[in-house]
Amino acid sequence: MGTRNGRAVRFEDVGELLERLGDVPPGRVCMDPLPGTATEEDLLRKHGRPRKLYELVDGTLVEKPMGRTEAFIALELGAILRDFVNKHDLGFCTGADDLVELMPKLVRGPDVCFVAWEKRPDRTVDTDAISKCVPDLVVEVLSPSNTRNEMA
Repeated sequence: MGTRNGRAVRFEDVGELLERLGDVPPGRVCMDPLPGTATEEDLLRKHGRPRKLYELVDGTLVEKPMGRTEAFIALELGAILRDFVNKHDLGFCTGADDLVELMPKLVRGPDVCFVAWEKRPDRTVDTDAISKCVPDLVVEVLSPSNTRNEMA
């Protein structure tokens, strides 16, 4: 089950669910809670435990794959971006643990984000567990298990 145009959608089989999620490998789909029933609260409860990062896609928790190589690349890119942003006092950057609601029922954890001060005129980083402030720049380092459809 998921949602389409704000209405509940049932899937005929697991293949339909996986296709809706962008053809992700089945091992990345969290079964607790059941696909289609997950909430932001479920995401916060499971995110980072046990050492797994998740994203919420149409009521389904999907594991965010991240290996050593991807983490290295994300950190290097993040450091370069952070240094530039700080030097020019443009805003702030966050990493993969940051969760951002891009749309209702779609919460992603980009590897690197940049938010300009224009979006945060008080010049603070919001402290919400899931930010509603969509970043100005998002960097996603692809992992071997990421699919083309998932990234689209």
